[in-house]
Amino acid sequence: MSESLLEELAMTTNDPVAFVAQFFPWGEPGELEEFTGPEKWQLRVLAHIKECLAEGVDRNEAIQIAAASGHGVGKSTLVAWIILWAISTFEDTRGVVTANTETQLKTKTWAELGK
Repeated sequence: MSESLLEELAMTTNDPVAFVAQFFPWGEPGELEEFTGPEKWQLRVLAHIKECLAEGVDRNEAIQIAAASGHGVGKSTLVAWIILWAISTFEDTRGVVTANTETQLKTKTWAELGK
């Protein structure tokens, strides 16, 4: 991994909003070409995580957030961004990801993470 990439990742360690803005090809040809960035509600969740870290929450303490909404609004995408941000910017990251069913975890969350 290049030194410049490591420096860029380090700059987003406490800022998942910046990570998602910087490391995804918004507006470029491909899957994100019709998008300029996350939805407002997704940004609020990412900003909440940033605020919790700024307030000094213990990194071993869970930041719990619930989002109730309809199908296809981007919940799995948001979870994938958070997972990628965490494993890319925190050494020895470990966590638990749950879903209502194993099928939902495999077909929604892990599928989105794989993109």
